[in-house]
Amino acid sequence: MEIHMLAHQRHDEILRQVNESGSVRVTDLVKQLGVSEMTVRRDIRVLAARGLLERVHGGAVKLEGAREAQRPALETSSGEQRALAQAALATIRPGSSVFIGAGSCGEHLANLITESEFFSSLTVITNFMPVAKLLDQAQQRQRDQGIAPAQVIIFGGQPERYENLGPLTLGDAHNFHLHSVFIEAESLAAETGLSCENINRAALHRVLIRNSDFATVMVPNRAWQQTTLNVVCPLSKLSRVIAGGEPPKEIADAMKQSQIMVEVCEL
Repeated sequence: MEIHMLAHQRHDEILRQVNESGSVRVTDLVKQLGVSEMTVRRDIRVLAARGLLERVHGGAVKLEGAREAQRPALETSSGEQRALAQAALATIRPGSSVFIGAGSCGEHLANLITESEFFSSLTVITNFMPVAKLLDQAQQRQRDQGIAPAQVIIFGGQPERYENLGPLTLGDAHNFHLHSVFIEAESLAAETGLSCENINRAALHRVLIRNSDFATVMVPNRAWQQTTLNVVCPLSKLSRVIAGGEPPKEIADAMKQSQIMVEVCEL
């Protein structure tokens, strides 16, 4: 019997088999799904890019063990990061487009978004594989319930510690104008503004902030008045700062001068 499956149906079936048995082979999937080897390999590449499985020679395996343990986990993040994400969620407008960046704050925010009543109305964009995985799983639950899923867009690029970065990612970012961008700050200082260690991440955040209506930075206490190598933007380019504690006076004065909305979370 000839089989006709849509791409998301094939993806669901591949993930089901990987999660149940721990691995799948391309040759088996070709027979089961009734598609070409090229199609199966493309499906596996897509799922691997979303952080949902790992490609191996001849097939795919479940993400587990040492590699899975290395990535940031919601369970090990601090209450501060959860509070920052909760405050960020309250700023999201139903029907809007949002970008969620890398980090535990972003994971928490994505998790909260998928549980919100307005998730289906959003367009959610990310380059961070743990966030992509949360969004993909939520989309699958929506389909199972007969609900039109939210629109989710994953930027392509070169993987760096579970984050797609580089020229391809920048190319994707240039094509969008977003309502809101949510970034977890590595460092925020009065003189240098927002900065980070990774030059490719800095370039991406620079484009996204320029192409958004509201740039929101979630700032854990450890990030105040730190300066890292690559400057993303001055304070004046930011719309809102959600802080894990009262900012030092110097940067508080600078943010006030730049007319940035500042919200301090109660932890």
